[in-house]
Amino acid sequence: VRPSLFFFPVGVAAMVSNPELRGDDQELQQLLEDEQLGAALRRSYVPHWLHLGWISSTAGAAVKGIPIPQSFKNSEEKIFQLKDGGTVSLDWWQQQRSDRPVVLVLPGMANSSRSIYIRYTMARLDEAGFQAVAMNYRAVEHLEITSPHLGCADTWKDLPEVLDVIEEACPKQPIFAMGFSMGGTILTKYLGEQGEHCRIRAAVAVSCPLAYPAHQAELEKRKVLSFLMAQPLKLWLFKKRAQIAKLWPHCEMSQVMSSGSLLTVAGYFLEHQGYHTVSDYFLQNDPEPVLHKITCPTLILGAKDDPLMMPVPRPTIARNKRLLLVETEDGGHMGWAGKGALGPQIFGASWADGLAARFLTFHAKRPLAATISVPPPDTSLASAMDVPRSRL
Repeated sequence: VRPSLFFFPVGVAAMVSNPELRGDDQELQQLLEDEQLGAALRRSYVPHWLHLGWISSTAGAAVKGIPIPQSFKNSEEKIFQLKDGGTVSLDWWQQQRSDRPVVLVLPGMANSSRSIYIRYTMARLDEAGFQAVAMNYRAVEHLEITSPHLGCADTWKDLPEVLDVIEEACPKQPIFAMGFSMGGTILTKYLGEQGEHCRIRAAVAVSCPLAYPAHQAELEKRKVLSFLMAQPLKLWLFKKRAQIAKLWPHCEMSQVMSSGSLLTVAGYFLEHQGYHTVSDYFLQNDPEPVLHKITCPTLILGAKDDPLMMPVPRPTIARNKRLLLVETEDGGHMGWAGKGALGPQIFGASWADGLAARFLTFHAKRPLAATISVPPPDTSLASAMDVPRSRL
């Protein structure tokens, strides 16, 4: 569907278009027949009035990644240690409760449960009737470094223990999951590795790179983007410099701080986490080779102008009938607008939050047998289908 031009009262024009849906025809038809989810999938996405391409959208997302003050936090955080001594935490929206289906929220790189966009997401999930709980990876912001491993894309290996804690806290409740950027990479890698033994009922992966080695090559080509992405990572490492000095006394923090690219910064600490090279890290944590093994319904949300999701492995996604790819023309990296009283708004729950909540609600109402299925051995390409597009 070709974008059309929409004029806002402020006189700023923005592109309005329908999202492109790619998935199994039969499964997609069932989603479209649902009153709430079908309406959301058919609705046009309207960018906010400050939209000037992926740069402005991604800048807005970066602002929403800023953590809120501790005094503003309306949640109950529980810190615990993993079997190898690493420290993580689960931050329960408002307070831990066991009478609702649970959605595990996985933040992006160098973000946490205190990031503004994670708070909006958790509030939207709570409004939809879920118990939202966000995971804080090893060493993020307020957590101490208690093991040689820091929170990165290999956090998928920690998820079994995290799910044990959630199941103990909320027995008999189904568990869903939603991951942003690196959190989406972690989630899809876990789902594929676990296959039919996965304990997630349905999942949503937002703005996440799914072809990791190819994504590494993309970052190497985009020098300016790699430089910008390195800054929040350097800030995180600088805040942890005293702890890092004790753990890795030979790590030169001055060299880390002077690094000009994301991959160079990553290289300084990945070697301490068991990776021989940066390429080894991207290869070992690549979700693409296991995407065909995912057995739970998984919604993949992305914007075609998002450089941090490129390249999107569309043929690989299409081979698994449990995966639904929804892409908008605009939105940048997690930069979708939300719905406000006066039109699209920058702050508040985003288009992705609204669609994710409806998708998870749809599968929460479905019988378990209709939700979880083992992919058939035939991995021929599923048909692609373009339909009218959605919004919050």
